[in-house]
Amino acid sequence: MLSDYVSDIFHSHIDAAMRCIDANSDSIAAASEIMVACMLSEGKILCCGDGANALMPHLLAANLLNRYQYERPSLPAINLSADTVVTGGITSDSAYGELYSRQILSLGQAGDVAIVYYQGNVSAAVVKTVQAAHEREMTVIAVSNADGSETNALLTANDIEISIPHNNRARVSEMQMVVTNCLCELIDMQLFGAND
Repeated sequence: MLSDYVSDIFHSHIDAAMRCIDANSDSIAAASEIMVACMLSEGKILCCGDGANALMPHLLAANLLNRYQYERPSLPAINLSADTVVTGGITSDSAYGELYSRQILSLGQAGDVAIVYYQGNVSAAVVKTVQAAHEREMTVIAVSNADGSETNALLTANDIEISIPHNNRARVSEMQMVVTNCLCELIDMQLFGAND
């Protein structure tokens, strides 16, 4: 029956969430602290995602620029995936591999934070994004399930890796959303206090 299959999907989600908690609670907390320190120093958050993972930067930037769960001042975030004219121009005149790195090199400054979402086989765009962020002396927060990838090998001791221990694309995307919501909630709590 289809209802049994639905139940299996929810149980798989719960299992992925439990595994993600065990593997990443400290990393998520540390990432939120880095983001808060960045914003308190008048830095900004630049975020992007590869392929279908480009949904998460939209969510993160919207939650920071507008609000998360309650009214508060806007927070500085730029979604590098958002402007279709810019992304179309870069991919047609340069190459897809430079989609985000060109933006990082022009908009990023020392002390800013780059958040990169990706899964599985890592594209050149993700690799070049991390390289560009380091060139601009930015901290990188990587949210992926791509252990042992070329991108993960580029991360330094100053960067944060939030590695989702799952291979199912849907479960990884769901956990990326939970991680994003956790970051937003922790940022609001640190900057503006708890809200009941």
